[in-house]
Amino acid sequence: MRKSRYSALTVILILCALFCVPLVACDPADSGMATITFDTGTDVAVAPLTAQVDSRIYPPVDPVRDGYRFNGWSLDGAPFVFDRMPSKDITLKAEWLKLYALSFDTGAETLYFTAGEQITLPEDPTKAHFKFAGWKNNGAAFTDTVMPEHDVSLKADWVAAYTITFNTGVGGLTVAPIVDVAGAAITAPTANRPGYWLSGWKLGNEAFDFAQMPSEDITLTAVWVKLTNLPSMFINLKDDSGNKVALSDVGRIDYVDSTISLTNTKDEYIINNAAAGFRGRGNGSWNDVEEHPQYGKKRGYKLKFDKKQSLFGGEANKHWVILACTNFDDMTMSRNHLAYNMSRELFTAIEHTTLAEWVDIYINGEYHGLYLLCEHTRVGKGRVDIASEYSTAPENNGFLIEYDAYGDTPNPDKGDPQFVEGIHYFRVNGVKYPFSVHSPDPEDYEEEGVLTSDYRNQVKYIKNYVTEVYTAALTGNYAKFSELADVQSFVDMYILHELFKNVDTGYSSFYMYKKPNGKLYAGPPWDFDATTNINDRGDRTPTGIYVAGSIQEVNAGQCASELYISLYKNADFKRDIKARWKTLSPQISEFLEGRMNDSVYNANKAAMGKNFAKWKSKSQAQAETDWVNDMKTLKKWFTDRIDWLNGEWA
Repeated sequence: MRKSRYSALTVILILCALFCVPLVACDPADSGMATITFDTGTDVAVAPLTAQVDSRIYPPVDPVRDGYRFNGWSLDGAPFVFDRMPSKDITLKAEWLKLYALSFDTGAETLYFTAGEQITLPEDPTKAHFKFAGWKNNGAAFTDTVMPEHDVSLKADWVAAYTITFNTGVGGLTVAPIVDVAGAAITAPTANRPGYWLSGWKLGNEAFDFAQMPSEDITLTAVWVKLTNLPSMFINLKDDSGNKVALSDVGRIDYVDSTISLTNTKDEYIINNAAAGFRGRGNGSWNDVEEHPQYGKKRGYKLKFDKKQSLFGGEANKHWVILACTNFDDMTMSRNHLAYNMSRELFTAIEHTTLAEWVDIYINGEYHGLYLLCEHTRVGKGRVDIASEYSTAPENNGFLIEYDAYGDTPNPDKGDPQFVEGIHYFRVNGVKYPFSVHSPDPEDYEEEGVLTSDYRNQVKYIKNYVTEVYTAALTGNYAKFSELADVQSFVDMYILHELFKNVDTGYSSFYMYKKPNGKLYAGPPWDFDATTNINDRGDRTPTGIYVAGSIQEVNAGQCASELYISLYKNADFKRDIKARWKTLSPQISEFLEGRMNDSVYNANKAAMGKNFAKWKSKSQAQAETDWVNDMKTLKKWFTDRIDWLNGEWA
């Protein structure tokens, strides 16, 4: 019995100990707790915050007070940061900023700001037959940018005006109206419609000139141009006064001011109203429209942007060209396109070849045909990238030259100066035509302060170097030729020209360049319109060696390809040709198949047909059919040409 009594006593003592613990912990100071009290200074109550000392704490919901903006809590005048619970009870005071009203007589929502705060005004109001001219405060224009220390009531200032409303003709596509006073300067709005270009706005049946605001309300209708699958370039010509310049007034001497836009392409390629000069270009291709009026006056042109401009991802440069593609009866508009892209993709020993992109050209809002946009052949980053200076020692300099039948014959229609041998061009014994000097530019050396005698020394140096190269080739000294010239570039260039049966190889547009302290290179390739089965000088069949053979026999009076005719007689050069052709031949066949097939024809025939419907007075359907047939004929010619060369260079 005694043992049970002690057990009960033990239980009682334990229970007493447990109940005593919370009685002791009821004092926060003794338990490690603290309390934050909030004083708002108003009848707005904020519940106090009690928490363990040094525990994580967060601010309560911001209190609200009419006419004021809550600006945080402070402790003894300093901003309080809610981070950890302090070690003792504290009282925080609410900080308030007085708000002042900014109201408007237009019914716009009243805004509230503190004194000195930046003001944000609502969107300008609108009112039929009036133009919003700003806000007024007590009769004076309101120009404050920060809120004063008092309420402000603003009144809208209106002036009588007129409205231009725009009808896009497309459901869901709207353009904001123009509201302005009569005579005010205005600009045409823009609108985007997939597959179309907004070429302008018309009032009734007449194009509307956005020179100034009319003195009546009018509604304008959008004029849309249906685009093809190809990129479109819009070129607007103007004089110094901003008046339109007719294309017929554009020559090959002076640039005409223009703005250029590129659309219907990748977003990163789109440009809008870039300033550029615009003029004609070309020699035979320019005159071809006079000799063959049945082709129409579709000529090539040069673009010179005010600032360096990248087109289709090419290296930014001021100088670009657009080629007509149809010169010398190229009814496929594809020969230059194929040659340049083939060279860029396959002929790796040719260091630079222009990019070549088809573009629909619109001039002054009118469709002008399909063109090939290319880089202008010149020295520069991403093009013929050599150091070509006036002041350096000749052997340390780079040179860009052209074998050019026009090299010694200035053209007054192009504004050419009187050409001087030893400055603008030079000759090499045993070669029919002169070599034009393109860089360093013979037109600029005087402006650079270079003496004529010093520039002549530059030309003399490159003449002597080219003479050595040609002498080695003409005399069969292939070892010497290989020492002075980059053989692989001349091999690739020959194969490209021979494949196409290019009539200009021994006439003009055959470019070469010499690197500083380096060899002579062939390239960049240029001018492949009079080639294949439409060349106008000699054999048009897909068989035979032409550039290095029959061209001299059938057209010796005009064409001369002394370099390749001599090199082709050399067994070592022919060995290099055969070795290179073995690699290129299957690649060329694959390239042509990828660009000359039913899928490509179907994708592009509408754009091609549109060009010939304009320039050849054909129906769209007939023009499309003829283009596809011409492409198939050209493809067959290439297939037969490759087969023949495979046998010749096996």
